[in-house]
Amino acid sequence: MRTLSVVAGLLASGLSLQASAYSIDANLADWGVTRTGSMADWTPNVSVKAWVVEDQTGGINTRLTPGYGGQAYDVEALYVDYDVQYLYLALVTGHNPLTQNGGNHYAPGDFAIDFGRNGSYEFGLETTGSNGKTKGGLYVVSQWGTGLWGAANEGPTSILAGDLLGLGEMAYTTTGVANMGGHAADSHFFYEARIPVALFGTYWGADDFGVHWTMSCANDSLKVHSIPGASVPEPGTLALLPLGLLGMIGLARRRRA
Repeated sequence: MRTLSVVAGLLASGLSLQASAYSIDANLADWGVTRTGSMADWTPNVSVKAWVVEDQTGGINTRLTPGYGGQAYDVEALYVDYDVQYLYLALVTGHNPLTQNGGNHYAPGDFAIDFGRNGSYEFGLETTGSNGKTKGGLYVVSQWGTGLWGAANEGPTSILAGDLLGLGEMAYTTTGVANMGGHAADSHFFYEARIPVALFGTYWGADDFGVHWTMSCANDSLKVHSIPGASVPEPGTLALLPLGLLGMIGLARRRRA
């Protein structure tokens, strides 16, 4: 019975490697992101595959990259992780997700995903359900919004046209919170998403990919690069793990005998 208990525990451990790593609730504590009013707040768990931070601040006339808008249009941090089932995304921004287009105000953009990192951005994840698109929907995009800054834009803004491939999960906050990073008085908003990697078809695991986010004016943006599947065990490998351990247990018993 002791041997069976050990194997059951190992099976549970192996299956947990495939389990969902994050609760999609726009609370980034499970990413390791904190709010203590220090620069260490931005650093995620060591298991997070890729991330980038650019925390700026200032009033509406403060220049960001490539436009203006200060903290209200600042994109501060973008995080990417994945396992055998899902791609996970997290974002911190000074831009309120409830902002609408009109009167020098600009709505949020969508997550843009570029396999091959050649600037094509084949896929988009709809963030808030704008332009008649489904919140949390993954689209193969035929037309992207372009923002205000032409060639200076680092990537696209919002999904304008495309075909819905399936649904992921999306959550975001609509009340700003302070006490985060080096500009502790600034207000911050959070996005979190989970996408089934099966929706990417043969793209997933075949090439490097980049993730980009900006608001619809593209006043500020962030881009992060990652490699899908590089360090994640395949389900078949995980299934073989307990069998190998059973063999080791049997070998140890024979040696004792």
